[in-house]
Amino acid sequence: MKVILCYNKLIRVENHTSDTPIEAPDNCTVRDLLNFIKLPSYLQKSIIARVNNEPVWNSTIIREGDTVKLVRTITGG
Repeated sequence: MKVILCYNKLIRVENHTSDTPIEAPDNCTVRDLLNFIKLPSYLQKSIIARVNNEPVWNSTIIREGDTVKLVRTITGG
């Protein structure tokens, strides 16, 4: 299935440009998508996902045509 994958410059995805369609496995969750694009586990721990501009859980199932935006959280003290 095709979804639009968006992310900022703090996230690196091999072989993909932000804001373009990606072929993802059918009925995958947000977590499955992060693994599919081979996002390192240390980055996965600091990512917030939004699907069609709505905040979602990692267990949320992604549907054909969804826009998935990945935002890296930044914390400080």
